[in-house]
Amino acid sequence: MIVSVKNPELLTITNTIDNTTYFGGDQEWYTKTWNKQAGCGPTSAANIAAYLAASERGLKSLYPYATMDKSDFAKHMEELFLYVTPGAMGVNHVDKFTVGFDKFLKERNVKLTAKVLVTDKVPKTERKFQELAQFVKEGLTSDCPIAFLNLSKGEEKRIQGWHWITITSAEITEDKVIAVASDEGKVIEFDLSLWFLTTRRHGGLIYYS
Repeated sequence: MIVSVKNPELLTITNTIDNTTYFGGDQEWYTKTWNKQAGCGPTSAANIAAYLAASERGLKSLYPYATMDKSDFAKHMEELFLYVTPGAMGVNHVDKFTVGFDKFLKERNVKLTAKVLVTDKVPKTERKFQELAQFVKEGLTSDCPIAFLNLSKGEEKRIQGWHWITITSAEITEDKVIAVASDEGKVIEFDLSLWFLTTRRHGGLIYYS
């Protein structure tokens, strides 16, 4: 079964200067060196806000810019950085993301609630694949991209450790969740279920509904 946000193409960002296309934002677009290094969390928040604003649900205030040009999206990323702000270790907990994004939503009079699934509350041997599969299905079918924090890659080598990315679709089978995500402006594919069952540290998934 394939589950996806309704219009993943809404996260297409263009650079009209050199006619380049991206899928979601890239933390390299921040102007300050520290922001470039630690800005994956607010970049994921910017992706989610921009998608929700474009999804015709009366949420335009979450992305007030006229275009999805890189220049406008970079301004949007800088704004989200003020809410989902990395500390010395980055945005290294799902709560740091939700507290900041909740404040962003409140200031724009948007009533959405964070749905969260974390790994560190349950030992690896007791994690349930079906819990992950159901969470991903519910999030994507609610038409919200999923912010994904991974502090430990576990056995999945196709993702970066200590990093946030934005999941937009997934293929769910009896024993796997193969996710497609925006990572630094590019499309990546990886085994989310392998990560979930083998990661050794805090991590999690967040969507809003």
